[in-house]
Amino acid sequence: MYVILSFTSMMWVLGGCHRNNMAGNDQILAEADSLLQSNNPDSALQVLSAIDGAGLGSAGDRAYHALLLTQAQYRCYADITSDSTINVALDYYKRHVAGEQEKLTRSYIYKGAVEEVLNKPEDAMTLYKQAVGVAEDDDHFNLGYAKMRIGSLYRDHLTADYPYIHYFKEALKHFEQVPDSFYITNCLSSIGNCYCALEKKDSALVYLERAASLAKTLGLKGVAQINQVYLADLKMHSSSHQEIEESKSIALSLLQDKDFPHDRREHTVLIAAFTLGKLNKPDSARLLLSQVDQAVLNDGLRVLYYNCMAEVARCHHDLDQYQYHYQQADNLADSLLLNGQQLLLRDVEAKYDNEVLRYERLKYKTKWQLLLTLSLLATSLLGIVLLLISRKSSQRKRQITANENTIERLQNDTTQLALQLANNQAMNEGLKTTIRHQIETFTQLVESHYTQFTKHPKKFSALFQRAYDVNQPDQSFWIGIRSYADSAYNGIITCTLEKYPLVNENDARFMSLCCCHLPTTVIMVCMGYNDVHSVYNKKHRIEVKLGDNQRFDDYILSFENRQQDGISEA
Repeated sequence: MYVILSFTSMMWVLGGCHRNNMAGNDQILAEADSLLQSNNPDSALQVLSAIDGAGLGSAGDRAYHALLLTQAQYRCYADITSDSTINVALDYYKRHVAGEQEKLTRSYIYKGAVEEVLNKPEDAMTLYKQAVGVAEDDDHFNLGYAKMRIGSLYRDHLTADYPYIHYFKEALKHFEQVPDSFYITNCLSSIGNCYCALEKKDSALVYLERAASLAKTLGLKGVAQINQVYLADLKMHSSSHQEIEESKSIALSLLQDKDFPHDRREHTVLIAAFTLGKLNKPDSARLLLSQVDQAVLNDGLRVLYYNCMAEVARCHHDLDQYQYHYQQADNLADSLLLNGQQLLLRDVEAKYDNEVLRYERLKYKTKWQLLLTLSLLATSLLGIVLLLISRKSSQRKRQITANENTIERLQNDTTQLALQLANNQAMNEGLKTTIRHQIETFTQLVESHYTQFTKHPKKFSALFQRAYDVNQPDQSFWIGIRSYADSAYNGIITCTLEKYPLVNENDARFMSLCCCHLPTTVIMVCMGYNDVHSVYNKKHRIEVKLGDNQRFDDYILSFENRQQDGISEA
């Protein structure tokens, strides 16, 4: 008995500890979420890192912890190498939408943010669009944040035009509804930056000045610094010597600030180097450029880097290097405009929107088909009911008429019989009484029968659910093209790859197509270009790799002549 009581007591204690532990976890997670909402991601990350997510008792707590941890890591610029953590949250909330719509929206947003960090912008675009699609109409913060991320995605891939400024403007409206001054300032700054890229100086200054004023009022040093970067970027392309000086001063001042965000440093270094080059200070510009880690530059910053190198070459009066670097920047910019990531982003967004539209149309069509089916069914049932009612009504009328005729005949017969009885003196009174009683009984039965058939009949009622893949030439296509080129032009591809190490496989494919005398537009499609201009750029780049001032077409012709000479000698 003592053992049983001890065991029971221990189970009560353990159960109480478990309940207290669950309540404590809920409180810690809620506290971390509150810290994130109040723009304190560092504190939230510290709280969340102290919890073993896998050891949490319920799947809901594990999902909530995974969502908050990813959110804190992303906002603290922590090193994210996998999407496994956020997948825990997204998988859970997709299965438990009821009551968790806001967390599902956040899960889509931060899954997109992780994919963006992992250099998968197309996947990030789809996820941000999904976040907008599932968010509730009054969830202004998450709607604003998702649209701000879409705008940032386009901006970071050199897409600055009105539709994507529109994303920032929509995000701004949502944040003003919350209101959230931190993200209002961010949106104002981003809209100003987009107008900078569009070279709309007046509009850019309006938004950047509003952002600067608000950042100063709120004491948001980081946002104010980023705003200063955008302002310096705007002024560095000016023809005014004073504005170029201002751009340089802003950039150098920011670089000296130890609290300046690390992810903006490369951009700011390039602004400073570019302005120093334009101000004829090439040595200072070259010193700054030596500090740039080219491996971390995105495509847009690489264009700026080549422009900086061109400015340094111009200051040294090195015309060849100036033209070379300027051409590098120009070619890259052209390539980005024609075949850049932003086109893929546009395709992804358009594909998603078309899928949503197709789904909505299907729902609408299914709804109307269902309504039409129900209407036809209801009409059919109504017709049947009306027919039944009509038949019963006709039958009732016939029965009523028959009963009325029977009663009328009975009444007549009764009257005549009464007269006969009265006149029949010979019939005794007992017999007359018996006859009258039988007549009355028969009359009551008929009238009762009539009453039953005149009652109203019972009433009845009836009641009444994507794509755009680009086909590219497969490996066998390129093997065949290359074999033909080597055969027809005395081994031109094999010889070129051996003799010129800078010529790569992509260049060899391009050369093989040209050896086949294909039209420029066909070559453009095979290479995946979107403009004929890219074909001429490709020829020029191969000419640079071949050196000795060889023209691309002359180089191919030399192999063709070599082949003909060989035939003549034979």
